[in-house]
Amino acid sequence: MLDLIPRSRIITLLCMFIILAVGISAVPVNIAVPASGEGMEKLLSWTPLIKYLEKETGLEINLNIVRDHRTIKEELEQKNYDFALIDPFWYENWKKTELCLPFLETIDNKATGIRSILIVHKSSIFRTLKDLENSNIALTVPYDSALGFYIPLALMFNQGIDPFSYFKAIVFPETFESILKGVAYGKLDSGFITTDLLDVMGNRRYRNDIRILLESEILPGPVIVVRNDFNVDLARIIRRAMILLTDKDEGARLLSGIGISGFKEIDEGIFEVLRNYIEVLDINNASPE
Repeated sequence: MLDLIPRSRIITLLCMFIILAVGISAVPVNIAVPASGEGMEKLLSWTPLIKYLEKETGLEINLNIVRDHRTIKEELEQKNYDFALIDPFWYENWKKTELCLPFLETIDNKATGIRSILIVHKSSIFRTLKDLENSNIALTVPYDSALGFYIPLALMFNQGIDPFSYFKAIVFPETFESILKGVAYGKLDSGFITTDLLDVMGNRRYRNDIRILLESEILPGPVIVVRNDFNVDLARIIRRAMILLTDKDEGARLLSGIGISGFKEIDEGIFEVLRNYIEVLDINNASPE
């Protein structure tokens, strides 16, 4: 078959292929990872994984540690980021803008399902959410955290409670762990944390010090989204490399370093549970801008 094609034509086609391949691979790929208050930790855990993906794909990949989801959205809009690891709450919230597409979901073989839960001290006089009127309640990362802010707001609105007027004060410790310890030691009246926090070895001792007053449905873990106009061929290369990370010991070790077991093709059904919470926030004029 090749004998029927002039040699000059073959050379031209090969040159075009090489130029195209070099051109694609020469464009850096930018991925964003949010890290409110823990930027250095994220940088140290994600950098080895990004270097490994560069080796596997032959692409230049830039890691961007970002303070909040609002910045991620702005940078995606300006085409400065191509991929982002985000809470699926934010994808569902942004979906109407057609800014990005779901790309991969994370796998955590150790997790049995994460819930947002409202806790009080085990000896507390508070038995229901309504008992907390004029007390202090702790949330975290206001106007950015889905599990620490927006989902708790939706849960309270669902109970007929306007959190912005019902409590004496809403306080914002930096982390879920700070809330857990604050409630366990009696320094906070109540607060929202996530159930996976109680499975961490150093936190198991606090299980007997708290009671759960309210809990969400099981919520999906972080997802990777891709800018909606990103190069399809490049996306295919990156998707394959990320899914295959679990097939090699080094890849599995690096995944463990960022706290997950792997990546898999996304099931868009995972967003369904979030739509109900977002609808409640919309009704109460509390949705993210």
